[in-house]
Amino acid sequence: MLRPDVSSAARRRGAGCLAAVGVVSVLLAGCTVEPPTPAPDAPAIAAVVSEPQERKILDAVATSIAKHDNVSAADGLRARMTGPALSMREAELRLAEDTGEERWRTDLSMQTQQTVLPSDQSWPRTSYAVQAQPADTHTPALMVFDQASAREQYKLWGYVNLVPGASLPPFAQPELGSAAVAPDDDTSLVRSPQDALAEYAEVLSEDSDAKGTGAFADDRLRQDLRAIEKSQTGVADWAETKGKYSFTAEVEPSLGLRAVRTADGGALVLGGLTGTQTIEVGQKGAKINTDALPSAQQVLFGDEAETNRLRTRYHDFVALYVPSAGSAHKITLVGFRHIPIDVSGE
Repeated sequence: MLRPDVSSAARRRGAGCLAAVGVVSVLLAGCTVEPPTPAPDAPAIAAVVSEPQERKILDAVATSIAKHDNVSAADGLRARMTGPALSMREAELRLAEDTGEERWRTDLSMQTQQTVLPSDQSWPRTSYAVQAQPADTHTPALMVFDQASAREQYKLWGYVNLVPGASLPPFAQPELGSAAVAPDDDTSLVRSPQDALAEYAEVLSEDSDAKGTGAFADDRLRQDLRAIEKSQTGVADWAETKGKYSFTAEVEPSLGLRAVRTADGGALVLGGLTGTQTIEVGQKGAKINTDALPSAQQVLFGDEAETNRLRTRYHDFVALYVPSAGSAHKITLVGFRHIPIDVSGE
C-alpha cells in the first residue's frame, strides 16, 4: 500500500560562484530566485577567525568525523559534532548500516567553495562553509560550526544539502566577517529568525492552508512531502480503507537556531524541526502492510505487530533565507535534511 519516501538529496544540476565587490555568493544552476543586491554601505568589520584558521578547523572536524563514521564508533563523534548535526549523523549511520543504503550517509568531506566567517567578538561564535561538489550525486552541503567558548573547540553544529536551483544570498568577504543575527530580531527582517522558523513549520504542516504560506516561496521539501502524501493516498483501495494521512512539523526548541547577516541586510537562518507523519486505516480489521514500507521505515519499525496506525518521526533541519524588512522577496528554503528516526504503531 505504501511507497518509498522521496529522497531529500536530489541530483545536483550544476554549481557556480558569483562575485561582486565586497560580497561572495554561491549559485546552483537552474535558479529561479534572483540573488539580492548587496547593500553598498555594509559596515567594514574584521572577521575574528582567519581563512587559514578556518581551514585548520575544517580539517580537524573532517578527520574526527572520518575516524568515527560508523555505528560502533559513533560516540567519538561528540568530540567534533554537537546539536542537530550530531543527532542527524547518528541517525544517518544507523540507517546506512541497517538498510545497507549508503545514500543515507551525507558526504561531509570539507573541501569548500565558500566560507562565511564570524565578526562577533563574543561567544558563541559561528562560522559557515559551503562544500565543493561532492563525488556522489548529492548537492553540496552547507555546514554550520559553533565554538561555545574561548576554551572549546569548534564543532559541526548542523548541515543541510543545498536545494537544486536555489541560490545562497551574498555575504561579506571572509576577511570582513559576518555578524550573527539575534533570534528575536523583528526590526531588520521581514520575520524574526525564530518566527520564520516557526511559520515554516506551520507551512510544512498545513501547506497552502497555513497562515504564513504567502510569505514563503514554494520549495523542494514541500514538493517532496506532497509527493509522499500522494504516493500513500493515491492507491486504488485508499478510500475503501477509510484511510487518513497527515504530516505535522514543530520547532525543536532544544536545538536552538543560528542566523547570520547577509550583505543585503537579510539573514540566513538554520534550525531544527521535528516532523511527524501519521498513516491510519479505519476499515474494520484492516492493517497497514508493513512489508510495503520503504526500507528505512521497515528497519525502524522492526518486529512490531501489524497495526492500523503508523507514526514516523523525522529530524528536519532547514536553511531559510529571510529578506530584510521592507523587501518584496519571499522567505526561501535554500537547503534541508529530512531523516526518519523512529517508526511506531499506535
